[in-house]
Amino acid sequence: MLRRSVVVHARSRGLLIAAASVAALTSGVARADLLSLQDRPHGNVMGDGLRLTDGLDGPVAVESCADGEVLLGIDVSYYQGSIDWNAVAADGVKFAWVRVSHSTAFFDPQFDANLAGARAAGIHTGVYQYFEPSEDPIAQADLLLEHMGPLVPGDLPPMIDVESVDKVPPGPYADAIRAWLDHVEAATGVKGFIYTGYYYWNDNVGTDEFVDHPLWIANYNPGCPLIPDYWGKWTIHQYCACESIAGIAGDVDGDHFNGDLAALEQFTVDGGECGDLTCGGGEDPYNCPQDCPPCGVIGSLGGAIDNGEPCYELYGNDMYWRDELVGEGGSLVWTNATDYDVPYNYAIWRLFFAETGAYEVEVHIEQPYGETQQAAYQIGHAGGVDVVPLSQAGASGWVSLGEYTFTAGQNHFVRLDDNTGEQNDLQISIVYDALRVTRLDPPMETGSTGDPGTTGDPSATGDDTSDLTTGTSTGTSGSSGGTEPDATDGSGGTGDDIGTGTSGGLEGSRGEDDPGCGCRGGSRGDVVGLLWLLALGAVRRRARGDR
Repeated sequence: MLRRSVVVHARSRGLLIAAASVAALTSGVARADLLSLQDRPHGNVMGDGLRLTDGLDGPVAVESCADGEVLLGIDVSYYQGSIDWNAVAADGVKFAWVRVSHSTAFFDPQFDANLAGARAAGIHTGVYQYFEPSEDPIAQADLLLEHMGPLVPGDLPPMIDVESVDKVPPGPYADAIRAWLDHVEAATGVKGFIYTGYYYWNDNVGTDEFVDHPLWIANYNPGCPLIPDYWGKWTIHQYCACESIAGIAGDVDGDHFNGDLAALEQFTVDGGECGDLTCGGGEDPYNCPQDCPPCGVIGSLGGAIDNGEPCYELYGNDMYWRDELVGEGGSLVWTNATDYDVPYNYAIWRLFFAETGAYEVEVHIEQPYGETQQAAYQIGHAGGVDVVPLSQAGASGWVSLGEYTFTAGQNHFVRLDDNTGEQNDLQISIVYDALRVTRLDPPMETGSTGDPGTTGDPSATGDDTSDLTTGTSTGTSGSSGGTEPDATDGSGGTGDDIGTGTSGGLEGSRGEDDPGCGCRGGSRGDVVGLLWLLALGAVRRRARGDR
């Protein structure tokens, strides 16, 4: 089970926080400060639209730390003047992105010199454009492509700078971003980076449509940045506009890449390809499962995902989650519903199918932990995303959320947020237990695409449903239960799925991200570190309760 911790930001509801503390924590990620071309006669640069303003009523921010080693990089524009790129490289800079323009309104006069100089100095170089969503996205992309020219070995993908102060509704904004990305990717053959800020993305774009693109997050602190909860991790972190680098007069934006040099080079042109057994360069479980195995694969007859397993992810503050040794597989998780505008805690069941088909989706409700009458399950399927209302109150056992078509190898999911609208002080519980999908239409003939076992490779063959930890077929005639990992210590309870295989799952400790499968096969069974508390009191009361 994946859990990410959060930072509870200053809120208007009962939290008294000094303005200086808020400024220190939110600098560089709050809402736009209305810089424009009139303010910047040479066009806006990265971060201009993400400076601090209020930031006082934003949602809970997800804090995500680097996986380990980080690399130093910079982003530059006309404002840095003439740069001695050999001195920059000698000072330890491994990568740089150079501005080509502010939309089509202003071409950066230093672009050609910066691009040529950075490349010649052996620095991995990318090109970025300050994007305006109300302007023609194709015209903007064409300007970048024309001046950038063909990518050369060692180059990094182009980046779209998403921080405009232009007020465009989220739907059209996302459409414009998609048009730009698709156009650039079609021309270059590489997946573009997205630069933005936590508050900015949530307030102005607010979609998970682009989570398959590398995230470049602007958050002006040297530690773990705040990222929009749509992404699971960041690739680049712009940590300040204050870095001092040899060869550059004055300060420059400092950036960290999340990984070592080999990982960075996976993003470069000719830096890696699907099938090289290294997950990088924009690869993910959906476009290259052989290099980036999914958390688990649901077989041709269906499967189940329970808490404590890799394809079951919990997000939010750990202090608000409660584990109980009851429910499907011997354990469940619950929290309290809220009336906040945004979710504070939520769960995602990831659904990666071996076979396209029609499936029924069910969730397991255990009493007395399902009290909410206003649960809203978000189901991502082949036709889009549906929101399915469900009253957990009075329900018991498996409850259907409907029938849907899912496509093999695509990013499907079920998500349940805690902000149901029910009053906080009522302490109404909402339960997060197992989810299962059951095949409704006839599966493909035996010998067709089947269950891949631990590799997550949809090209593997199998029949019926399989034990997805070992890849061993269990068929449909078994009647004994697989052993489920206990949510607390990784041992324990007995499941009731039909089949004989042992199910996979995370080890008991929270935060471990086991790459193995977390799905259970069967004939009828079977989508973050440091906590900063900004007030002495809790944002909401959670009672463990005598349940």
